[in-house]
Amino acid sequence: MSQRRSKSGQRGRAAEPSVSLKTVAGLSLVSAAERTADWLPGREETGWSDILSHETLDVHFQPIVSLKKKTIVGVEALARPKEGETGRAVTPLELFAWAARNGKTVDLDRLCRRKALSAFTPIADTPQHPLLFLNFESSILDLGVQGSGVLTSAVREAGLSPTEIVIEINESKVLDLEALQRFVETHRAQGFLFALDDLGAGFSNLARIGPLKPEILKLDRSLVEGIENDFHKQEVFKSLVGLGRRVGSLILAEGVETEAEVSTCVDLGADLVQGYYFGRPASPDRLSLEFVDAHLIEAAENQRRRSAERLVRRRMEMGVRLNLMEATVAEMVPAAFPDFPAVMKKQAVRSADIECLYVLDNQGLQVTPTITAPSMDAKLWSRLFYPAIKGADHSSKEYFYALAEGGPKLYSTEAYLSLASGKLCRTLSCRFRDRNGSPFILCLDIKVA
Repeated sequence: MSQRRSKSGQRGRAAEPSVSLKTVAGLSLVSAAERTADWLPGREETGWSDILSHETLDVHFQPIVSLKKKTIVGVEALARPKEGETGRAVTPLELFAWAARNGKTVDLDRLCRRKALSAFTPIADTPQHPLLFLNFESSILDLGVQGSGVLTSAVREAGLSPTEIVIEINESKVLDLEALQRFVETHRAQGFLFALDDLGAGFSNLARIGPLKPEILKLDRSLVEGIENDFHKQEVFKSLVGLGRRVGSLILAEGVETEAEVSTCVDLGADLVQGYYFGRPASPDRLSLEFVDAHLIEAAENQRRRSAERLVRRRMEMGVRLNLMEATVAEMVPAAFPDFPAVMKKQAVRSADIECLYVLDNQGLQVTPTITAPSMDAKLWSRLFYPAIKGADHSSKEYFYALAEGGPKLYSTEAYLSLASGKLCRTLSCRFRDRNGSPFILCLDIKVA
């Protein structure tokens, strides 16, 4: 557990005097609310060494939950330091900056972790207890401490097993990749799990995910905030989910504060969620896992209901698309090849969902011009986005090869960026024969809202 800012953000709230913070290359990252709440430039640091010597540092925990399993998977430990004499709160940002200036980073990081392990021990005595997500100040690996064994000893001295611990690391703070890999491999062999922190925050090195093979990828609050209304965030989120699936990592969405954020993140593939929506960080004596359980069950039921409703809507939308394609094919079949463009022009004005239509031969070559809907403004076409011309080769497009060689008669792609318009669309494709028995493939680009 190290200097870490709140995973749930500060939106609409006064900053708490003790928050978890992040550092990158020794420079702490903190929100404006956190900077102004308790950190005053030049603030007196006399006696801060007593925090280390007298261990005046508390620990709070924040739940990490799985909606699909309706269970609390883990709790993350967060530092709450305070001055020994006055009891005045000290932000981890201040304290770790002081420690860095005075060569005390390793000592402070070990104190934080030792305190976290001690505070977690009573929780570990409960049946089906959650995992402990323990932050590790990964920058100290550049100081050559990866083989010290201090972490493992601290875990065992607390009466815990490495299998109960998820080590959170921010790989972007480590320059020595080999040292980081040795640390991960050594501790994984002992039973520790690993979470790669702050993905999507702008400082993470995605190339390191493969070598480290973390069990969990934590997607940062900056990516989660307002994701229900942000298409680009959704696409980045989905890409990271896909990456996690390919390397065998679970996806944890950090800082969820609203039901909409929870629902969207889970819909996009998040396996775990964490944030104010399920509870603020709390001291061990005030951490009510029963309350979280009740809130979790309610959220899971709401999620299940919304998912069922979305499934019904998707089926209805698919039915509309199929009906549109069937109606268009019904117009094409009685026609001969030379009459295709005229038939397609009639269809293009019959449905506001159609972006454009075109016909391919059995080799994937476009044999008609692209017929565009009236809503497509030719003035907006460019050298990158414009409708394909007659003779264009579509043989490498999935809506062609999915139907080739005895495949299905009808196919629908996922939403993608149309090179005809620069907007999202789906392509429906269908095999048919004209009145002379010649085989063709009709393609409809359908707008995606």
